[in-house]
Amino acid sequence: TNSFVHSARRVAPGDGHILKDKLVKMYGQNYSYSPPMQSMEHLKSVTHAEIKEEIRIVEAITAALGQEIEMANKYRIVDSHTGGDIFYAVEQTDCITRQLKQCCPDCAAWNVDLLYAGNPAFKLEKAWTATCCCFNRPIVTVQDTSGVPVGHVVDPCTCCNLVFHAKDHEDRDLVTIDGGCCQLGLFCPCPCGPCSRVTFAIQNPEGRQIGEIVKKIKCCKWMIQEDVDNYEIEFGEVGHPAAKLMVLAV
Repeated sequence: TNSFVHSARRVAPGDGHILKDKLVKMYGQNYSYSPPMQSMEHLKSVTHAEIKEEIRIVEAITAALGQEIEMANKYRIVDSHTGGDIFYAVEQTDCITRQLKQCCPDCAAWNVDLLYAGNPAFKLEKAWTATCCCFNRPIVTVQDTSGVPVGHVVDPCTCCNLVFHAKDHEDRDLVTIDGGCCQLGLFCPCPCGPCSRVTFAIQNPEGRQIGEIVKKIKCCKWMIQEDVDNYEIEFGEVGHPAAKLMVLAV
């Protein structure tokens, strides 16, 4: 059995046995029907996806009043071609920590559950860190429900550039997400014109662009609409489901 926890370019021998043993322990011989395995099979055929952030009414109203109360984020991740759901992402961060994210976003912890067909499939976690400029940069880890690591996302110190490095569980490069530093949507986000979108290049380890993420701002934070931020993802040459999952994690 092939594991989804190896790089899209290099297969680590034995990974599949580790994953299989843990899933058999959790789900019995029906491990192939477990949410992590089913979702990976689903991702194989997905070429374009959309991430839709759901509006939190309390957050929108308090932001309009000048003192935003950070609520738990929720996202629908759908197949752009079929319109069908892939994952539903639900933030599990406690209330106090969510408020601290506003004043120390690089240091504060957060965790998100990825649900597949209503069942937990993966968990994204960022631990508390004493981050300052280039020191101790934050890392987001991704693992399945049995505790098998898929990979992690590193947020390096790049001065003005917005860059993320997605790596597999053995710290090998999968993809780099590069947003550059000269886009109007980064400095003056608003729901119209060039300020309404930010484009991120998905690059392979050699630096060649193989896909694209576009963040679209459909409405201002103080306007109550169907959703707040949308992310459209073209996976392009990102073929392995583990690499696709890491792109979604970014």
